[in-house]
Amino acid sequence: MPKLIVTNGESAAERLRAAGIKGHILPWQDMLHDGPVPPGTDLEEVSDVRADFLSQALGLPFDEVRADFAHRDAQVEVHIAYSQVELWFEHDLFDQLQLIQLLAYFAHEPERMGLSLVQASHYLGIMAPDEMRALEAHRTPVTHLMMETAREAWEAFTAPTPRPLAAFLSRSQVSRVYEVLPHLAPALHRLIAELPAPKSGLSLTEERILRHLQDGPMKVAHLYAAVHSMDEAQFLADLPFFLRLDGLAFAHEPLIFGLPFRSSEAAGLRLSPGDETAERSYRAYASAEIALTPTGAAALKGSFDHACQNAVDRSIGGTHLMPGAMWRFDRTSGSLVLPN
Repeated sequence: MPKLIVTNGESAAERLRAAGIKGHILPWQDMLHDGPVPPGTDLEEVSDVRADFLSQALGLPFDEVRADFAHRDAQVEVHIAYSQVELWFEHDLFDQLQLIQLLAYFAHEPERMGLSLVQASHYLGIMAPDEMRALEAHRTPVTHLMMETAREAWEAFTAPTPRPLAAFLSRSQVSRVYEVLPHLAPALHRLIAELPAPKSGLSLTEERILRHLQDGPMKVAHLYAAVHSMDEAQFLADLPFFLRLDGLAFAHEPLIFGLPFRSSEAAGLRLSPGDETAERSYRAYASAEIALTPTGAAALKGSFDHACQNAVDRSIGGTHLMPGAMWRFDRTSGSLVLPN
């Protein structure tokens, strides 16, 4: 019987094929760290919400996005047709959220024969073939404890407030999370830092963007590289980074200026090989030079509250941040701050 291999995206899938690792390879492909994620493990319900968000945020046709998710989900839902199912995921936030979604799904499945996990502490999409083959040799069977840990983490991530996530992270210090899923707690710590800070109202990524601009204007591509490199486990791709720039540039009180358009207004940002319109749009955005506004400088000093005064409205998992429900995270004390 054939083997199903589920991994984070096309780059990892290509590396698996180049290494000669046999099986039907399925890229999971969803940036779950951005936008709403509903509770529960029903793949169709999650995909409905995700497709709606991604189509609007990235300027993509909803029907195409939803069809891609339906095709993806269907291949996992027939997992019993495979003798083995291998989950290949790495250490960063992008992958860890995909991993807990899948493990939480399998935790509710009555049959899950031959389920195993390959956990990488490096980026699958850039590994050499011999590195991929070495990883395969270290795959481990998925245990009940792994699935229970992932289920708890998924429930916390999709809860309507960040309290369960903070509680899960607090428990992880004394639980066996680091033994069974060693990259999960660090990834979720990075996620909770994307909540607005108490005084500035900036997420960690937003603060890093503004701090880099303190020394003068930068091109978007150079700024992305600088901010991206600050994470030990780099998770933020270019398009979600562009969404953060949009939120700072097109707010009621802009914190940066210089972007030519919102990234969601140029469907060409979804690069397609040979598509000249897509390439021109991407180049125009990535080569734009952006700078800090006086408001952005004030936010860095804590004298302008971006989340409050610009009425931030966005979701992290199940938590909808909006006026009246503006949860915050104090990165100095490592504690949640309840909405006023």
